[in-house]
Amino acid sequence: MIENKTLEQLSQGKDNNLNLVRLVAAFMVMYMHSLALCQANLEADIMYTLTFHKALSGQVGVDIFFVISGFLIYRSYERNKSIWKYLKARFLRIWPLLAVFILSTAFIFGPMFSTVSRKEYFADPWVKEYLLNLVFISGRNRLPGVFAFHINQSSNGSIWTLQYEVICYILVIAFALLIKRNRKFVFAIIATSAAIYFYFNYGWKSDSFYGVSNETLVNFGRLSMEFEVGVAYYLFRDKIILSFKLFFVAIVGIFACTYLVDFELSFAIFGTYIIMFIGFGYFKISHLYNKVGDISYGVYIISFFVQQRVIDVMGASPDGYQVLHMDPYVNLGVTTLIVVPIALLSWHLFEKQLLKLK
Repeated sequence: MIENKTLEQLSQGKDNNLNLVRLVAAFMVMYMHSLALCQANLEADIMYTLTFHKALSGQVGVDIFFVISGFLIYRSYERNKSIWKYLKARFLRIWPLLAVFILSTAFIFGPMFSTVSRKEYFADPWVKEYLLNLVFISGRNRLPGVFAFHINQSSNGSIWTLQYEVICYILVIAFALLIKRNRKFVFAIIATSAAIYFYFNYGWKSDSFYGVSNETLVNFGRLSMEFEVGVAYYLFRDKIILSFKLFFVAIVGIFACTYLVDFELSFAIFGTYIIMFIGFGYFKISHLYNKVGDISYGVYIISFFVQQRVIDVMGASPDGYQVLHMDPYVNLGVTTLIVVPIALLSWHLFEKQLLKLK
């Protein structure tokens, strides 16, 4: 039973729902992309209605990833005996699959599906810029002639968040010394990220700040804030009680705060508790899923490109449109049938094997 136990008690071992919650978050991102790529109709997103037009399913899914990541990554840092082992573990988890995706789309699938010749394709500077994604620089997300007749011509619309994930990994090392002196320092760190998010989202009027785009700073403030709140939950896990009563208070709180103020603030304050309550429970379906393998990262990385290919094959140009459209729910269903088996193979034959090297 989860009732009235501390987070510390419930976070022991691996019997929890975290893997399943992350898979749901990955599908939330895929769902939002289906609406964007197939019809450019994000207002049809269910989460857009539930959050009073302040957030989308993909946004919430990414927030879930960062909150859980904050908790687990700081635990990983604390348990590793050296910074090198910590960085090695993080590298093995995030980079190899990303590298396979970027290289295969740039050198195999890109030329295969491009509307331009191979010579024109490889001569285009877009390919080199696309490869910058390998070093977590937000490089170009389009490839020459690929998905040229789509509503959105991107080939990798999900992986932009990985650069912020890597920044958060580095921040853990940077602020760990302060936190070790006094764990309450984490609240000052959260407040700094929140201030960056609010200032550049609501106060700053220019498109850039000393050469850094406003969008980059908003995303940094938002995602680092959610990550750091996850870290705070780890640091104060001995004090945090998980109970059904507080869970329902958090549900009421996130709706009220979203309506009155801001969704990201609401999620940081109330959403994190909801995720921890659900994540550190243990459902029977999680018992089965944990045996199958953690495919959430594979689904997240691969799904966008597959969704675009499904549109290529099944989409149409209705009413004289020059771009391809299709039913977003058909796209979501077909993509799921393709991506899940690929992600399972990726986990068992590639990702899981690499993690043994940690």
